[in-house]
Amino acid sequence: MDINQLQTFLRVSEYGSFTRAGEQSFISGTAVMKQINRLEIELNLKLFDRTATGVQLTPQGKKFKPYVQQVLDLLNTAVEETRRVRTDDKRIITIGTSLLHPADPFMQLWQQVAPTMDKFQIRLVQLQEDLNSSNREYAMLGRSSDLIVGTFDSTTLKHAFSAVKLGSYQFGIAVRSDNPLAQLDEISFADLADQKVLMVPVGISEKNDILRQEMLATVPSIHPIDTSGRYDINTFNQTVEENIAMISLTPWKNIHPNLVTIPLKTDVTVAYGLLSTKFPGKKVADFLHEFIKVDSRQHNKA
Repeated sequence: MDINQLQTFLRVSEYGSFTRAGEQSFISGTAVMKQINRLEIELNLKLFDRTATGVQLTPQGKKFKPYVQQVLDLLNTAVEETRRVRTDDKRIITIGTSLLHPADPFMQLWQQVAPTMDKFQIRLVQLQEDLNSSNREYAMLGRSSDLIVGTFDSTTLKHAFSAVKLGSYQFGIAVRSDNPLAQLDEISFADLADQKVLMVPVGISEKNDILRQEMLATVPSIHPIDTSGRYDINTFNQTVEENIAMISLTPWKNIHPNLVTIPLKTDVTVAYGLLSTKFPGKKVADFLHEFIKVDSRQHNKA
């Protein structure tokens, strides 16, 4: 006796027909009849009376039916409870993601290290209202998500954040697709002479400040235009509407359909990684500790 036979028994009792029960199971009526025959032989019971118009439960079959239903219900409950325990055993880590702070760079690494960190499970959460609020993603750390993938430097880390470096983003210049700069394969500071260049104000990002100093020292005629703070969606819209250049980074090259991003010739890069609060709690701290250890081992093997 197996589970399929018991499930088939219930279907036949419900539909009163081997054929109709077979249709519900996507098998032939003959296959259903054979299953019932085997079940009756194994149990040494007659469960159905066969007639020319269909089948119906015998007194033995009627007595047997509620117990079969109980067995199958209990099995379903057991499976669901077991699955729930498996999930509960894992420690859920939430990673915030958005257009300006995509989680893709981490998720690519996670696929590699996940098999050796099986006590943790990653859950992605969409960062809300991040496109029109200056620095909201960072401010929501520890509340809407445990971690985000974001840029950082010494200026950022002064604001009560910790970071695990994953890599470095490259600077680029985003311009409207009909801007002459869009035709270049790479943009130098000389290409930006007498141009307006949208960028964050001094003091927000150490690396942006370094880039600004290098840019103006090389070509003093460049005109930096300050945003109101860190980038939001309005920054990209302003670049399109005013047809000016904008300092951009690797993950933002596809944010606006009317902008193209060309690599900027500079050695200045911006570190990015997993950002957390200074005191993220034991679960997140354990995750970061384990991730650093596993990621380091993989790099050593490479």
